[in-house]
Amino acid sequence: MYVFKKANKLLKEREKLINESEVHVVSFSWNGFTPVLKAFDGEEVREIDLGSIDLNISQEKTCVGSFDDDYTPCPKGRVVIKFNQCQECAPDSIPDLECIFEPQECEECEGGFCEEEHAVYLAFHGKYPKIGMTRKERLEERMIEQGADAYALMVTTEHRVDAREEEKGLSDRLGIPQKVGRKKKLKTFSRKIDKELIRRKYTGVDNRAPVGKLNFLNDYPISLPLRAEPRTRPTAGLHRGDMIGVKGKYLIYENSGLQALDLSDMPGRKMKLRE
Repeated sequence: MYVFKKANKLLKEREKLINESEVHVVSFSWNGFTPVLKAFDGEEVREIDLGSIDLNISQEKTCVGSFDDDYTPCPKGRVVIKFNQCQECAPDSIPDLECIFEPQECEECEGGFCEEEHAVYLAFHGKYPKIGMTRKERLEERMIEQGADAYALMVTTEHRVDAREEEKGLSDRLGIPQKVGRKKKLKTFSRKIDKELIRRKYTGVDNRAPVGKLNFLNDYPISLPLRAEPRTRPTAGLHRGDMIGVKGKYLIYENSGLQALDLSDMPGRKMKLRE
């Protein structure tokens, strides 16, 4: 009997290994209101099915590689912390990765993404407003990435540096933060979105600074409000449960309560998944 149980256990472990694969997560993005997580499996970049939550995610992050024409893995497999790419794999249009967060005037950026038209926006996460900036052509895409419930264009500029200065200036003058924290964002998941309250807050801002049309975002693949506020789980480790939905960067799943996984923190990590 003991021999039979041991053999059965070994067989199950072998089957598990056969059905488990490791991939390198290279991107998380939205296609309209469809979340897209992509990973390199050693041969090609493929989309990961987010409908089945059975993931074992690494602690360490390594450069996601480059995407100029076709995908190319990082030739040196560099460990990364602040950014998903090392400078060698970054696009030519971003000669200094630090400019993503704090743009600078520099000759190397001539013709790069800093010199594209940018937008400063007002966004709402439930009742919480924020001011931010992004390239104008991807304004709505950026709002979906952040999980905003509504947004409006405030100012356009011809350079990323100018947009950053406008962002800081408007934030200081209007007393509106440049960030809505994780705790506040996740609170909105368990509350009904009060559109009238958002409209009143928007009007209050519009009375003090010019704001464009207020746009609501209603089509995230999740049914809200949730029965409770989700709890965030560390990205590294095992995630297993029943899929609830995705909004912004958070994937919500059920496992002894509602759990939240930050998908934006996954690029660069290795991931074992059952297939």
